[in-house]
Amino acid sequence: MNNRFNGLSYFFLIILSVMAFSSYAQSEVGNVKGAACIIRADNKLVMVHEIITKKLSLPAGRVEPGEDPAIAAQRETWEETGLVVKIDGVLGRTKDAVFYDCVSESDIVSFQFNNIYDGYELPIWFAPHYGVEIASAMLVNPDNIPASDYRYPEQMEWVSQLTKKATDQSVVYVGNLVEAAPGFNQIELAWMLKFQHLVLSLPESIKEMVRGVIMSGNMLSEPFLLIILLSLVFLRYGRAFTYKIFFAVTVTSLMSLVAQQGFAFPRPHVYLPAVELVQTYGYSFPSTPAAIWLCIGVLILNEEKKLSLNPTSLGFAALMVWLGMAKFYTGSAFMIDIVSGALLGFLCAWHIIRLEGKQEVNAIELLSSKVVWFMLLGICTVMGLFWPSPIVVYWLAIIVTVLALIFGLKEGEGVRQSRTVYLLIFALLAVNVVISLAASMLSFNTMLALSVEAARYPVLILMFVFAVGKFKQAA
Repeated sequence: MNNRFNGLSYFFLIILSVMAFSSYAQSEVGNVKGAACIIRADNKLVMVHEIITKKLSLPAGRVEPGEDPAIAAQRETWEETGLVVKIDGVLGRTKDAVFYDCVSESDIVSFQFNNIYDGYELPIWFAPHYGVEIASAMLVNPDNIPASDYRYPEQMEWVSQLTKKATDQSVVYVGNLVEAAPGFNQIELAWMLKFQHLVLSLPESIKEMVRGVIMSGNMLSEPFLLIILLSLVFLRYGRAFTYKIFFAVTVTSLMSLVAQQGFAFPRPHVYLPAVELVQTYGYSFPSTPAAIWLCIGVLILNEEKKLSLNPTSLGFAALMVWLGMAKFYTGSAFMIDIVSGALLGFLCAWHIIRLEGKQEVNAIELLSSKVVWFMLLGICTVMGLFWPSPIVVYWLAIIVTVLALIFGLKEGEGVRQSRTVYLLIFALLAVNVVISLAASMLSFNTMLALSVEAARYPVLILMFVFAVGKFKQAA
């Protein structure tokens, strides 16, 4: 089994490497051109914050075969910022890109709220690539942007000079766009402001402590916690239950993603930037963290035979309240987002529990079968065609990894010694940090950065299974 798994691991990692190299070659080799828009307004520059690279850049993108670069610049600007622009000339060129002077054909609307770059956020939740490629957009003085925060740092000074040559446009500044929110969200925005003001009005001796306790609930949204959680679940409950939890997390996340894209309800700070205390992006109805934690919690409580009113279930309820308060207080999600996410997670867990209750069905065998995971792969592929989001790409890579493991691994429980699992958790977290650093270093190329991020969880999964197999062999 070990030799077979080793071969499988190496094969999968080679495939990922080939994909990354292929993406790099397509992006950097050959006569491939890019087009960028320089939009100057109120002596500031429109810049976007990219999700994949986590860097700032101009509204820009690749020129499709046979496409006029000017049209590409207009298209990319619309997709990333929601602004319809006309081309007013060429400002500069690099070896493979053209930089245009772009003028908006409608008023540029901006919030009167300074961000960390002393820039002003733009309302772009209606832009096609908001939450997919772009986290936010802003009007900012390019001289305020550190070169390290720009995707192409060597061009930062040059872009600043081009901006001074671009056509300057006027800006309509607004305090908020609360009236653009649905009625039920407007009520919650008022509650959110009162909640934040209430915490700020507390005595200095306890204000920071209360604020810190509430905001620390956002840690429950961090994906790295799943690395720790699944390892601890394996330690306590074994391989079969871990498979069930992983299946539940996968289905819940995909359903949440479909619902978010379908409803397209923005986060609170999209309407009222002043409430944003931590940076988030995309849609939040239903809340994915709430859905995942409720689903996992219900399954664990059911396994412990404590799915009733008891100290354990009350402790879990307190955990969910903590998560909800953190999301609401920081302007990351509305309460209706949290409640709807929790309902989604409960329904997913409840259906799995009902499936286990059917005597004619072997639930664990079904949830870890090739057919089920091939169906998930097909669903995820279809989602990628409709919503080409990085998150969908990540889940595609994860599902392919699980399928590879199902085909390549034989039955076996593995070692479940506490010390071994704790050391493995530490190693997984360390590798996770290394992958983050690698993605940051490759931010100059979107496809390379995406390939590294897509490989993150497959690598961690393979590392976990490989380590457990090694420990079993040595035991």
